[in-house]
Amino acid sequence: MGKANRERVKQANQVPLTGSWIHAVRVLLFSAAIITVYLALSTEVKNGEAPGCGPDSECDKVLTSPWAYSLGIPVSLLGLGLYGAFFFTTFSLRIGDQQKARRTLNSLMLISLTVLGAAIWFVGVQAIAIRAFCPYCCTAHALASLAALIFLSQAGRIGSRLSVRLNYGGGIGVALALVTVIAAGRFILPKVQAEPKIVQLGQPPTNAPPDETKLLSKSAQTPLVESKPDSQSSSPLVTTTQRKPFPVPKANFSLDTNRLPLLGLADSPHRIACLFDYTCHHCRQLHNYIRGAINTFSGQLSCIMIPMPLDANCNALIKNTHRDHVNACNYAKICLAVHQLSPEKYDAFDSWLFSDHKTIKPLAIVREHANKLVGSGLLENALTDEAVQKQLNQNIRVYELNSKNGRNSSMPQTIILDRVMFGPPPSAAALKSILKQTLGLK
Repeated sequence: MGKANRERVKQANQVPLTGSWIHAVRVLLFSAAIITVYLALSTEVKNGEAPGCGPDSECDKVLTSPWAYSLGIPVSLLGLGLYGAFFFTTFSLRIGDQQKARRTLNSLMLISLTVLGAAIWFVGVQAIAIRAFCPYCCTAHALASLAALIFLSQAGRIGSRLSVRLNYGGGIGVALALVTVIAAGRFILPKVQAEPKIVQLGQPPTNAPPDETKLLSKSAQTPLVESKPDSQSSSPLVTTTQRKPFPVPKANFSLDTNRLPLLGLADSPHRIACLFDYTCHHCRQLHNYIRGAINTFSGQLSCIMIPMPLDANCNALIKNTHRDHVNACNYAKICLAVHQLSPEKYDAFDSWLFSDHKTIKPLAIVREHANKLVGSGLLENALTDEAVQKQLNQNIRVYELNSKNGRNSSMPQTIILDRVMFGPPPSAAALKSILKQTLGLK
């Protein structure tokens, strides 16, 4: 009888602690790790730019937000460490050395609970604090959480074989403590916003000075004149001054600046141009910095504002309009129409429009305010005028060229001489420093 018992114990000791389910756990963790590696590279190397994460998209907001870092480290790297530890520790769960197997089981319990806690925390942050969801992040969390749930469903059986009583309460407490440390790291050592990517594209062919009329594209060559009562034009688009065209780096055309809004003095010696979308939070942030720079460099600097909507309704480069950019085309057209109808009123309109850089004014209120400035009938006609649509198309073309030549589609895009700055600088002081170095401003 004793011999039979020993035989049964021996056979039991030869049966593996895990079954085929452990392979599923490893595949899920490996997949989550691959996505996490890609996220880390996108965050650090590409500044949050990943396929499917266009300018101001949900994943762009998540990956470039302060919540994407803890203690100055991308949380994706912390997640990678957690998934890696989970993956490799599963190979130590063997029946041969019971003491080691018990320690391994306890470690895997703790890691599994931490994975679940981290997933709940970061999905909650996306929902409540950022109000945007990164599909890459959510997929990685989902895969790792599924791996953790599969393991936990088998942990009780493994514990019974090892004669270990699992302390779920203690494990949950330790896991919550680890997640709290990660969360607190975002406040203890906050991540400083990354510097924008500045690409030198080279002087465009249109920078040659002899004949400025050759610098204009077809749509920009139509002169702007004040309409008379018998004019056949659908709206009286007017301009009071003639400004020099603005050459686009590495392109074969320049922008007719008479058709575009201008911040600052028309005769300032230094000009920059900014492609912006009013519905883009990065663009509104940069607008605030530009206003401050124009005031600081009083009389020396002006900025040509180039509305460029991230909206598929008028921009063929955008395949699907993100919910944040719905009506971006309408905002852009209103900006162009107000300027082209009453250039002298645009500065006041712009100041009102961007009075709160953190929020977007409802379209109905913006249209109503524009109606009061230029007249409702004139505004409605201007919004459907061919000149406004042509200018909008040309603005989109500039965005296309900049994105292609600079290999970066981030918004906003600021043209400074033969350079394009993609994205906003981390602060107003940083923008002023860039302008001083590039333009020689003092």
